[in-house]
Amino acid sequence: MEMAIVMARSSGMDWIIHLDTDELLHPAGAREYSLRRLLLDVPGNVDMVVFPNYSQYSISILWTIELVACIKSDSHTCDFQESSVERDDIKEPFTEVSMFKKNYDHLPKDTYFGMYKESTRGNPNYFLTYGNGKSAARIQDHLRPNGAHRWHNYMKTPNEIKLEEAAVLHYTYAKFSDLTSRRDRCGCKPTKDDVKRCFMLEFDRAAFIIASTATEEEMLTWYREHVVWTDKAVNNKLLKKGILSRIYAPMVPKGAQPLYIKISKDLYEFELYRIQKCST
Repeated sequence: MEMAIVMARSSGMDWIIHLDTDELLHPAGAREYSLRRLLLDVPGNVDMVVFPNYSQYSISILWTIELVACIKSDSHTCDFQESSVERDDIKEPFTEVSMFKKNYDHLPKDTYFGMYKESTRGNPNYFLTYGNGKSAARIQDHLRPNGAHRWHNYMKTPNEIKLEEAAVLHYTYAKFSDLTSRRDRCGCKPTKDDVKRCFMLEFDRAAFIIASTATEEEMLTWYREHVVWTDKAVNNKLLKKGILSRIYAPMVPKGAQPLYIKISKDLYEFELYRIQKCST
């Protein structure tokens, strides 16, 4: 990511954001559904923009290739939405998944706490994995990464805002194979104590243990109970409350790739690309 900052500056980029290959940017609230326009409308004194994350509930978080996108347009934070898969036979999450769990930053507190039990379905946390979103940072002197989710500046505290509508869509454990392949992620013993060496999140630990010890049939049963949203009555209830939401806009045709998910292994597994400023 530090190399990406250097390359972004030399290429005249204005913004930088880190995305995993199971994430899409959802620039809701922007004219023409445009990320470029969204960032152009950010006040000039803002250094970082946070995108809260929304989660889907079944896309691969097992891929290791990451994307550092550098956008011609400071730092904003995106909330996150997590995918909520409704089938156990998803093959292409970006084209087959449309239901997402909203980030708590985009929910009224009474709704979030009042529906918490139904929202978690016995899982350790509200989201299966992370819930702190992703942020886009304005390219400037002394900028450094602060993990994969935030940015830091050695000389000042970045001025940060959180977006009210835009989000990062996280397609987590969207495919059954994302669970079954997890056993190959590390050499830890499949015990509650040893697995802590490899995985920070409770759900990832449980998934690794199941994938390492259970039969195929047992894994599928566990996957359906913890990941797949099969109860339509519960789904409709949470949709009406606004905890779950339908998002069709980012869906791409089968076999196609979103234009903003461009990966180049020749550039240390990320590619810088330019989005020209639109005329004002």
